[in-house]
Amino acid sequence: MSDLPNVMPAAFQVPDFGQLAAPIPHHKPRILMLYGALRERSYSRFLTLEGQRLLEAFGAEVRVFHANGLPLPNDAPDTHPKVQELREAMLWSEGQVWTSPERHGSMSAVMKAQIDWIPLPGGAIRPTQGRTLALMQVSGGSQSFNAVNQMRILGRWMRMVTIHNQSSVAKACQEFDEAGRMKPSSFMIGLSTSWKNW
Repeated sequence: MSDLPNVMPAAFQVPDFGQLAAPIPHHKPRILMLYGALRERSYSRFLTLEGQRLLEAFGAEVRVFHANGLPLPNDAPDTHPKVQELREAMLWSEGQVWTSPERHGSMSAVMKAQIDWIPLPGGAIRPTQGRTLALMQVSGGSQSFNAVNQMRILGRWMRMVTIHNQSSVAKACQEFDEAGRMKPSSFMIGLSTSWKNW
């Protein structure tokens, strides 16, 4: 310390790590799921609902936001009921799952429109800030990761903590039955193991 006369001794105090621990929640983890399609028989919707079942089995409380009726960004006032529903769900959530079909090598416009309705300023803290994010995509052809890679950048921009594991379901039309349930496959195993320790 004598070699550092301009450094305050308090700077060398060991912090009380007990004070750094996060408070223990008294409720189930709150997970919001968004998906980037409007069709009733949509594979991104089916994958989202399959993920909902898994997360609920792991003990989470899950809400799925259906974007039907959500106007394009800036095409309606912020008071629009679907915009308010989305923003309220964002504030309620502690973690999120985003699922998008790959469209022209990127996430769908429906997926991006949902995120674009989230206000950026909010006392310098965004409604998504600090929330955990998991990513999934479905593809019509061979497996790719374009949509999840784009959503990962978007999640970082929204100041979210994106988990490393991600799911990309190739040839999605072959992976779901007529009832919309995911068939047993390596994709299903990957989905469940990705989130087990989330």
